[in-house]
Amino acid sequence: MSAADGAVGGTQKIVDHGPDAERYNIVILGDGYRAAEIARYHADAQAFVDVFSETAPFGDLWCGINVHRVDVVSTDSGADDPLTCGDGSAGSGAIARTYFDATFCSGNAIRRLLTCDSISARTVAHAQVPAAHAVMVIVNSPLYGGSGGDVATFSTAADAYEIALHEMGHTAFGFADEYEYYAGCASGETGHDIYAGAEPIEPNVTRNTNRATIKWQPVLSSPTDPLPTTANASCAQCDPQPDPRQTGYVGAYEGARYAHCGCYRPSYQCRMRLLGVPFCGACQKAIRDALAPYLPAAWQALWWNAPAGSESGWGINTAHQGDIIFASWFTYDAGGKAWWLSMTAPLVSGANVYAGTLYATEGPPFNAVPFNPALVVPTAVGTGTLTFTDAANGTFAYTVNGVSQTKAITREVFGPVPTCRFGMQRDLAKATNYQDLWWNAPAGSESGWGLNITHQGDTLFVTWFTYDLDGSPLWLSATAPKTGAATYAGALYRTSGPAFSATPWNPAAVSRTQVGTVTLTFADGNRATFACTVNGDSQTKQITRDVFRAPGTVCQ
Repeated sequence: MSAADGAVGGTQKIVDHGPDAERYNIVILGDGYRAAEIARYHADAQAFVDVFSETAPFGDLWCGINVHRVDVVSTDSGADDPLTCGDGSAGSGAIARTYFDATFCSGNAIRRLLTCDSISARTVAHAQVPAAHAVMVIVNSPLYGGSGGDVATFSTAADAYEIALHEMGHTAFGFADEYEYYAGCASGETGHDIYAGAEPIEPNVTRNTNRATIKWQPVLSSPTDPLPTTANASCAQCDPQPDPRQTGYVGAYEGARYAHCGCYRPSYQCRMRLLGVPFCGACQKAIRDALAPYLPAAWQALWWNAPAGSESGWGINTAHQGDIIFASWFTYDAGGKAWWLSMTAPLVSGANVYAGTLYATEGPPFNAVPFNPALVVPTAVGTGTLTFTDAANGTFAYTVNGVSQTKAITREVFGPVPTCRFGMQRDLAKATNYQDLWWNAPAGSESGWGLNITHQGDTLFVTWFTYDLDGSPLWLSATAPKTGAATYAGALYRTSGPAFSATPWNPAAVSRTQVGTVTLTFADGNRATFACTVNGDSQTKQITRDVFRAPGTVCQ
């Protein structure tokens, strides 16, 4: 019945994406689990985390989230279940001695309203995890129930994790219920015909149907469809009409926040209205906006030797998505010929050390039509480790063909430097900065070559890693200023220089020869045309971002 009926045990960080001070921290507590049932609690918590990580948009934002599990032992199993309740339902009459005093029919309202001592739960959560943002309590009961508020509480009923996600919407993101009733459309309840309150503070309900000022205006599905999308013909009942729009449409549907009329929700269905369906577009945007500050900045950039300009002529491009970096290092072989190496480097330590195998690759010549990816042959030549000390500095340590070196690196800056974050934008077409790794469209159709684009201000620096006429690795580069609407163009250069292993590395030995021109024209943030002329040979290719960990990284 209180904290005297149990004890707080250990705390385990079961999802670790970095320091608590820099991430969004969810703390899971258990109530109604006896000491002999702690293993079940662990399984219940992990099962929720598994579902949570696969639920849009949380999967996209996963690298910004930590999850902590606190073991709490109760004297009894389950929760209080009063014999009678204000909704007329009958309970078992059980009284369970639990640490957080979980009870169904809270406040004698409705049976499914499951609450706990939220003050005690938050006190325990913050004592164990001082940086806690959202607190969730799993109640060990097969009865259906849950609630939001200061703490999200949910049972282990069949729909337990759907309940949890719905209640998290209330607790973590301030969402309102989007259903147009309290006890139910067929319950005979009164007082829910017309919403009479002020403009709701929640981001997913509104009284306003003005297209220009509605709070979810940025995610409306149509710029011209009239609002409201639906209107209830009889405010004495729930609106029986079906959805007049396609699934997922965002407009303004009458009936929300426990009222048949006068309050509007963004979509016909949403997890805040019906369990088992996705969060609507407005809710997903609100979640993304709330979690964006906790997403780690991506190390997605063009890097060169530090101090800046000290070894001008070589560099390393990093495309950073989730916990993986794809790095392409443009340098020179033992004979001084332009040579590129690449590696896929997963996170290996903390949030800033990435390591992988370096490959030298051969393939069809840059002018091959068609380009046959089956002829691309990578050969392991060594290993590389990238360690970042801050947003602008790091080290690149490598062993290639038995030669080991370590270079201090820094971002190459030639304009306003964007900030890049993984998962910030699911629809890459809406991106307005093009900094990324690009390849032939459709994705994967010509695997083996690509373009690294560094976008700062109105200038792109482009590194094209491809193959020479003999199939050996070759890279070409261009500085491409903006020349028109979404269009960038410049001279294309072939470069030679000191071997990758040269010590000291002499930038004066770098020579550039113009071999052609390049033009990039962007249809949107995820589609472009790559037109080039090399030694009199002209080609045009459609390109798209190389997304190796959905939804990709966006810079802005």
